[in-house]
Amino acid sequence: MDLKSAFYETLIVISPTVSEEEKKQIISSYENLLRREGRIIYQINWGKKKLAYIIKKKRFGIYHIFYWKIIKSSVKNLEKKLNQDENIIRFLIIKINKKALNYLESKFNITLNNKLDE
Repeated sequence: MDLKSAFYETLIVISPTVSEEEKKQIISSYENLLRREGRIIYQINWGKKKLAYIIKKKRFGIYHIFYWKIIKSSVKNLEKKLNQDENIIRFLIIKINKKALNYLESKFNITLNNKLDE
């Protein structure tokens, strides 16, 4: 088992057909999963945005981004859950390097770099 942890950005696009309550439950379920598997550092709710192209007959999606630290081997658990969730129309998981981390700190005026090494 790989016990080395890393910092990730995860973007989820939720189907626009879900209610406000369902959206909150979906985000909350992923927050709970990420907290069990690792630690959420920061998150952003972008809200409903037009998609670049139609996905699963949808023109819009609800965007939510998580920045989190996790043991690398646990990323597969998240990916499996996202693939199985019918309310998630797209997702992207990216490992963050130090250069990207510095950019995010300046863009959002937050301190992540020292949290990466904790």
